[in-house]
Amino acid sequence: MLGCGDIYRPVVTSVPPVQPSSQPTKYAIITSCGSPTNVTAPTIDQICSTSTVPGYGSLVNFSGDTLAVRLNLGNGPRWVGLAPNSNGSGGIFYNTNTDGTVTNFSISTTVESHQVYSSTLLANADPSTMLSTTNYLYVAQTGRGSVEVMKTANGALSPAGFLEIPLADAANPTASQYPAYLVGNRTAQRIYAISYVDSGLPTPTCPASNAAGVATGIETTTNTPSSNLPLGLCPVYAVMSYDNRRVFVLNQGSGTVSVIDSQQNQIDKSANLIANQPGVPAGQIAVGQDPIWADVYNTGSILAVANAGSDTLTLINISEDVYGNDSPNFGKIIATVPVGSDPSSVSILQDGTRAYVANRGDGTVSVVSLTSNTVTTTITLPQEPCAAGNPNVLCTIHPMSIAATTGTPTGKVYVVSPDTNILTIIQTIDDTIDTTLPLTGNGIQVYLTGS
Repeated sequence: MLGCGDIYRPVVTSVPPVQPSSQPTKYAIITSCGSPTNVTAPTIDQICSTSTVPGYGSLVNFSGDTLAVRLNLGNGPRWVGLAPNSNGSGGIFYNTNTDGTVTNFSISTTVESHQVYSSTLLANADPSTMLSTTNYLYVAQTGRGSVEVMKTANGALSPAGFLEIPLADAANPTASQYPAYLVGNRTAQRIYAISYVDSGLPTPTCPASNAAGVATGIETTTNTPSSNLPLGLCPVYAVMSYDNRRVFVLNQGSGTVSVIDSQQNQIDKSANLIANQPGVPAGQIAVGQDPIWADVYNTGSILAVANAGSDTLTLINISEDVYGNDSPNFGKIIATVPVGSDPSSVSILQDGTRAYVANRGDGTVSVVSLTSNTVTTTITLPQEPCAAGNPNVLCTIHPMSIAATTGTPTGKVYVVSPDTNILTIIQTIDDTIDTTLPLTGNGIQVYLTGS
């Protein structure tokens, strides 16, 4: 008993195990075709345009790489658009279909088939691209040469169209217009419908026709046209800067990018842009042959343009001064980077490190460093069975859509191809293929709910 109070007795404090850092709640949404696809289609909206059976929308968790939901869409799915829910949850998925409908559902791992809604557009609409703003969903109607406006305020499901905006070129007002793309941001004061003269509606004739393009400005508060701006030949795609101040339109027929000053609602003809692009039509930037896709790096003020005809990625300085004017370097070509064969799309990782280019011609993904402006890695996508009844015969796939997103400890890149039902997931920590997931139907487009 003596001295028992002086004996040291260690105290053990339990330490709970440290869990991996939580992953952001975001999803990759993939549309796929329910029938054989047109693997040579020039644009996303034509991959499944002849289908007469429902397509599919698949929801893949960023955390875990698991297929959470698969839902039926309309016949012949085309383009995808996203909008937030009124309750701030995952958002609302919209897509256009060849059968003249818009399919929509709430983005959730618990959504069920009976919660998929469908809105029918005007007769002969042949809807293509779409754009969601704060209060409206704008749908390009290629069969009617117009834009349909649908109310989506407060997270509306099954929205109804209430206004049709016919498209016309002031220089040729009686000619039929083909709405190739809708461009804008959710909070933009105005959006733009990119179109060109086309007598072959609803089937596009570009780039063979080399038709002149036009951008129709649409005010998002009144839904009225406010401008009619001339573009290059056969415009096919466009992006808006994150500050809503500039729009960049890819002119496939001209091999240029038209720049719109969306603040002033006019073609950008600043002295800085003209000085940095000598010999090029005012308001345009010369890139490679057949530019068809682009992405913007917000913080670094870089525009990346995929040129399908020249197998290159053009990196362009699009910086502004503190007043929102073109900087002295605006429009300068930072680099022209050789990539794989027939690049079809590009997605910039928004940490500013890399751009990922899907090369349709050789079944690869080029990883482009935005620091060295060189290809650091070329990822060959897995070959897939291509002979009916003989799974041992493998062929190169032709990726059409790619989307990259940041994350901890690794970001991810999602790739789909119209000639396979496989979703390929690349991890950005070492730019290797992480896993592949089987889809129902061959892939058309992949879209991310977060950057």
